[in-house]
Amino acid sequence: MASNRQPFWRTLGTPTHLVLYRTPDRWRYAVYFTGPDGIADGALTAPPPSSEPDIAQAALLHKTEELTHRQIEVLWSTSDHPDWWTGTVTTAGPRPPA
Repeated sequence: MASNRQPFWRTLGTPTHLVLYRTPDRWRYAVYFTGPDGIADGALTAPPPSSEPDIAQAALLHKTEELTHRQIEVLWSTSDHPDWWTGTVTTAGPRPPA
């Protein structure tokens, strides 16, 4: 019997903002979406917390693209908090066909 359930990434809205911050143990993130499933958060398994922010930003961008199955472009800026960066999604490509 075939399931009518959609893949989880089909239920996500469009990503709007990314937050990246360094902790002593690892890089952590939050991705904000439009729609009912408004946030995804967690920790990056790589790179290590000692790495430069641009490397962690690239890793989060890759993670977001894998999560949403879309090509994303982000404009990064520093935050008022030390070791925090925020990204505004400037382009989110279309969802792939079902």
